[in-house]
Amino acid sequence: MRNASAWMRDLPHSRRQWLLTALVVTLAAVVIALFLTPDKSPIPKEESVSAVPTLPPSSVPPSQATAGPGPAAAAATVPLVVAVSPGEPKTLDFKKYAQDTAQALFTWDTRTATYTQVYSHVRSWWVVLADGSNPLTVYTQEFEGTGINSAAFAQLSTYGAYRTATVTGTSCDDALAQFRDHPAPWVGLHVCTMTVSVTDRSAVDPHVTAYRVPVSVMVNCPPAPTAPANRCALVGFYTMASRIVY
Repeated sequence: MRNASAWMRDLPHSRRQWLLTALVVTLAAVVIALFLTPDKSPIPKEESVSAVPTLPPSSVPPSQATAGPGPAAAAATVPLVVAVSPGEPKTLDFKKYAQDTAQALFTWDTRTATYTQVYSHVRSWWVVLADGSNPLTVYTQEFEGTGINSAAFAQLSTYGAYRTATVTGTSCDDALAQFRDHPAPWVGLHVCTMTVSVTDRSAVDPHVTAYRVPVSVMVNCPPAPTAPANRCALVGFYTMASRIVY
């Protein structure tokens, strides 16, 4: 049996040409049919947007990352916010603040105030430092060094007693030998020692008692980081003779 090529050669030329054309068309139709047949496989669903991994957000907001030291560092330099108490001087003049404090310590009137009110008046000015070096127990001790306590005040109130005071002399900071020998531990802390002229009177007794006493007052002012922003504050005073600063 002859092979296909030989069989093709034996065909008349015109007939061979027609068969070749038909064969090419048939092959082309098969190829087109194979490539144009639609894909019947299922279309995969798109992945959810939430499935796309994202970088975790920064733990420090950009505004803070370039803002410098954090709150903890800033707290060491930001001045204290301390409200002004009733009767307390609002001034940056530490000498005046000390004089007003000394005068307030030796001024009271049993006819118009209770002992608690008198005791609390200057105490409300006192700012306890963070290191605890000036606790309110010191205030109580030194306040009673002015010669008045709850029992004495109750006794004096029966006579309508009252006391007035005037500062007659003031020495501050380097004018005090003890301050020069032991300077303040930070800038803005001042010490003034004053001579106070005190007068005791009574509503039922015309007799007047007048005398002079020393008192040392410690005042904290800017730029001390432990001071209020725009004024001085009381951080201590001495009325007992053994603690007066000279």
